Amino acid sequence: SELRPVPIRVQTRVRLHGMYCRVALQISSNPANEDDLTDLTIIMAVPPSVNGETLTTSPSGGVWNASKRSVLWCVAELGDGEKFQLQAQFEMDQPADDQHPPMERPSFPVLVRCQCMYAQLSDVELEVHDIPEVFPADVNMKLTRRFRLSHR
Repeated sequence: SELRPVPIRVQTRVRLHGMYCRVALQISSNPANEDDLTDLTIIMAVPPSVNGETLTTSPSGGVWNASKRSVLWCVAELGDGEKFQLQAQFEMDQPADDQHPPMERPSFPVLVRCQCMYAQLSDVELEVHDIPEVFPADVNMKLTRRFRLSHR
């Protein structure tokens, strides 16, 4: 078995200024991917110290879910080596600034789900066929490779 690089990378940066908190997110597709990443779902959890109702995103498209305290973005496709950058800005419940120690800064965990047809992390192979003497059937196989990456 050989090690294979992960098909996607997530980076975040949190900036605090007064009553505002800005989160910059970058989703990068691995240049070594043999195919595009498709059907990306990006979910960012929002901590209780942040007022999620005040969300503004750039580019627009982030959707606030109050019951899950999260922001959801959907991206149809990201080509190999491409980067997708977005920002979310919120109001804080209490004033803050970048001078706060990292332990006091709000944390925004990110979960990304996507598909990439030819990327794989292991050597698992599947074969599908019928057994006419036991269970005759018309058999076909549709292979989809889905990935889930959690970034904290």
